[in-house]
Amino acid sequence: MHPINRLPADVFTLIPRFLTNDTSDHDPFPMNRPLVTMTHVCQSWRDVLFSIPSLWTQLDFSKSTKSQQAEDFLGRSGERFLDVYQFLDDGEDIEPFLPIILRNAYRLRRLEIFSSHPHLEHVLARFARPAPELKHLEIENDFDITNRDIVLPSTIFGGQLPKLTSLSLHRLCTDLRDFNFPSLTRFTFVTGTTTSVRDLTSFIEKCPSLEFIRISLKYFPLPPTTPPLKRIRLGALKELRFNITASTSGLLNHLALPGCTEVVLGEFRDDIFSERSYATTRIHPSSIDHLPVTRGITKAVAVPNSCILSGPNGNLRIWCLEEARGNFDAEVFTSFSLISVLQIRELWVGRNIMSHAGTTRKFWEPTAAGVYGAFGVLTKVEDLTLVNCQTQPFFLTLGVVVGGGVLLPGLRRLTVFVGCGCLDVPAPIQCAEARKEYFRPLGVVTIVFEEPQADFVEGAKSLREFVGELIYRVGEPGSRVVLGR
Repeated sequence: MHPINRLPADVFTLIPRFLTNDTSDHDPFPMNRPLVTMTHVCQSWRDVLFSIPSLWTQLDFSKSTKSQQAEDFLGRSGERFLDVYQFLDDGEDIEPFLPIILRNAYRLRRLEIFSSHPHLEHVLARFARPAPELKHLEIENDFDITNRDIVLPSTIFGGQLPKLTSLSLHRLCTDLRDFNFPSLTRFTFVTGTTTSVRDLTSFIEKCPSLEFIRISLKYFPLPPTTPPLKRIRLGALKELRFNITASTSGLLNHLALPGCTEVVLGEFRDDIFSERSYATTRIHPSSIDHLPVTRGITKAVAVPNSCILSGPNGNLRIWCLEEARGNFDAEVFTSFSLISVLQIRELWVGRNIMSHAGTTRKFWEPTAAGVYGAFGVLTKVEDLTLVNCQTQPFFLTLGVVVGGGVLLPGLRRLTVFVGCGCLDVPAPIQCAEARKEYFRPLGVVTIVFEEPQADFVEGAKSLREFVGELIYRVGEPGSRVVLGR
């Protein structure tokens, strides 16, 4: 009489797909445990679940997965394609995983292996039988255990993966030129072994259907290679993600991306080296026209360790290392002087998260020279927002005539978040007065406090004489740090 037993069978059998494997310790359940648990409730549930072959196609091997249980899953799945997940920890984990995989390679649709086994490459070498139906392959090696990138044999699955659409290789060293996956749409590659740009481009060229690429090279960058006379055209690519080393390797300059809508360069923060003077991403001038995301840029976010440019055609985000922050350097923006930064109309400057050293909050401290060098070319910026940074250098450059023109001459709206007394009363007054005298007055100035500051408001009354509208409010800068997404 229980209501759940009145559910139609086709609805009832959807339930196992939404069950999670909650656990209180560090040993994860196999993903099929909830399904097995449901079969133990009553005979009617058991009969219904056993009658649906598609429920038994996911094999998750762990220490608690016995050989007989795996065989039972295979029998109940009929001849359906299999999704297999395995965490290889030691030699005992190879059974019953390896014999079953080798025997059913022709049924594999998805294979994910996460390994801390020191001899994983010897296990992979045994995968010699073809897997003609395999669409997703992910192999992740635990570098802390092996202390090196293991070798992925080029003979894996006999080199016969005609339907592979997603390939993800972590901490694997392999000669990518030996592979050819014409149906591949997603490619993720992480390695600490020095890999030449030529090897990567040779592989990418043989994958014309790629829509997503993520490459993370975990070693000190090599000298960038110059762009070739003929670039590799990836007409289907929509999203490209390179870490810092991949970004500065010159790999990007070998590609033509006519349909790409998002490029993220240097985003990944898990690099194994640390260089305070490490340069941000560089784009060869001849490569700009091959990046459609550089066209129509209207917004930008600049923080000490990143730059985000966004527009109607997509997003271009560039990051350098956390340790590279310091005085704001013109290098961050002048690196992109050949991109259409002149079209940027909205600019957000500062840090999206305040760091803490004990109980003292540390704010970004740019220099006036660095600010001028970086923003001198942004002639169409109309909206400027300053968050969690020393504002004096900005007001010095915004409020004076430098080289015959005012910095950010198109500025109409200014928003400043004040949180540590970094904004003294005379600074915005002098800035607004100078802009009104030499150029045109600011339209709207908004000053946001973490908590009310009556003394500042009282002392800044004369600011209203030089701006169209002055707004004070109390709020948090965290709600305003996302721009261009």
